[in-house]
Amino acid sequence: MPEPLVTGPIGNAGLKGHALWDSWYDLAELGYAEEEYFVSGTAKSHADPAQTAPYTTRILVRRPLDPARFNGTVILDWVNVTAQFENAVDTLEAHELFHRDGYAYVHVSAQAAGLCCVPELTPQGWDPVRYATIDHPGDDYAFDLFSQIAQAFKRPPAVDPMAGLRVQRVIAVGQSQSGTRLRDYLIEVQPQARVIDAFLVHADGSGEKTYPADPAVPVIQLLSEREASPEPPNVTRNYRLWEIAGAAHQDFWIGLHQVQGQSLRAVASLQRPASADADLHAQAGNYGEQPDPGQFICIVEGTQFPLRYAVMSAIHYLDRWLRTGTPPPEGPRYQFDEDGALARDADGNALGGIRLPPIEVPVASYRSDLCDLGGITIPFDPVTLNLRYPTHADYACRMKAATARSLAEGFLLAPEAEDLLRRVDAARSRWLQAGTPDC
Repeated sequence: MPEPLVTGPIGNAGLKGHALWDSWYDLAELGYAEEEYFVSGTAKSHADPAQTAPYTTRILVRRPLDPARFNGTVILDWVNVTAQFENAVDTLEAHELFHRDGYAYVHVSAQAAGLCCVPELTPQGWDPVRYATIDHPGDDYAFDLFSQIAQAFKRPPAVDPMAGLRVQRVIAVGQSQSGTRLRDYLIEVQPQARVIDAFLVHADGSGEKTYPADPAVPVIQLLSEREASPEPPNVTRNYRLWEIAGAAHQDFWIGLHQVQGQSLRAVASLQRPASADADLHAQAGNYGEQPDPGQFICIVEGTQFPLRYAVMSAIHYLDRWLRTGTPPPEGPRYQFDEDGALARDADGNALGGIRLPPIEVPVASYRSDLCDLGGITIPFDPVTLNLRYPTHADYACRMKAATARSLAEGFLLAPEAEDLLRRVDAARSRWLQAGTPDC
C-alpha cells in the first residue's frame, strides 16, 4: 500500500482560523489536543483497481496531551455525508468514553460530498482559502484513501498525526451511509488491506446481516429499530449483532450537539469552556423523563432514547476484544410479528432486543417508526405515569434494578449507569408523591 503524505498541523490558516467541525468546546481543558492535517496520495479505484487518481483530503485528530493517558487505540470515524455535509455521528455519541478512557479519535473526510462546495457547511464552501488544496477524485476512491489514512496511524509517515504516541489498535466506526460503506469495506477491502483491527458497523442502510464469510477481525453490527428484520446473521466468528430496542436511526443527543454545538462553532468561530459541553449534555441527555415541548412533534433531532449508551459500550467491548481476546456479550434478537414487522407492546415500544433501562422501565413511548429517520418520543401523561409507578421512589427502585441488570449483562458501562440514575433522581418532580426508597 502506498504511504500517504501527511502535512500539518494546519493551525490557524485560512479565513476562519480553525477547522470546520472541530470541537466547539475547549478540549485542552479535558487534557486533549485537537489538530487538523491534510492527507495526500494516489488512490486506486474500487471498481477498477488498475485506475488510480491523486487525492488530498483532511483529518481532524483528537489525542491525549499526556502520553501516559493514551490507551493505544485510535478510533477512525468515517463521517456521514448523507445530508451533504459531514456529521461525525459516532464521535458525538461516544466522546465522553474517549476522553475518560484515553482513546484518540479521528474525523476522517472519506467522501467527496462532505468536502465541497455547500456554503458554510462543507470545508471548501466554508473556508476556500484554508481548504484550497483539497481534491477528492470521487467516492470510488474512498476505500483506498481510508486504508492509507489508517496505515498512517499504524505506520507513521514523516509527519506523524499522533505526535509520537504509539498506536496499537485502529477501530473503524461509521453510522448509516457510513456504516454501509464500512460493511462493504469489511467484506471487499479488509481481506487485502488488513490495516483496520476492528469495526463498528452502526445502523447501516438496510441492516443486511449476510456475509460471504466470517469476518477476519472483530465486528459489532449495531442496529436501531429502523434496520430491524427477522433474518438471522449467517456468521458467528468475530461477529456480534446488537439490536437496540427503543433506538431510532437518528437521535436527540446527536441532533442537539450538531445544532447547538458544532454549528455555533462554525458560525461564531468561538470556543466555549469545557463546562459548556456538560451543560449541553444535561439537556441533550433527556431520555423522556423530563417534559420537553419538542417531544410531541417530528423534529430533526429525533427520539430521545439514549442510544449513545450502547455505542459507547460497543466501542469499549471492541477494544477489550482486541486487547484480551474476550468477545462482547451476545445481544438478544428483536421480536417480530407474523407479518415480519417489529413487535410492539401496549406502550408502542419494541419487544426483544437489547433492553436498556429506559425501555425496560419506561416513562415514554419511543416510536422509531414515526418521523422518518428520527422517530418521536411520547412521554406518558401524568395519570398513566403515576398509576404505573405510584411514587418516584417506586420508579427509582425499578430503574436501579434494571440498571444493575444491564451492567451485569454488559450492555451498559458503569459511568453511563451513574449518569442514568442521576437523571432518574432529577425526575422526581413528575410524581405526585416522592415515596420512601427501600430498595
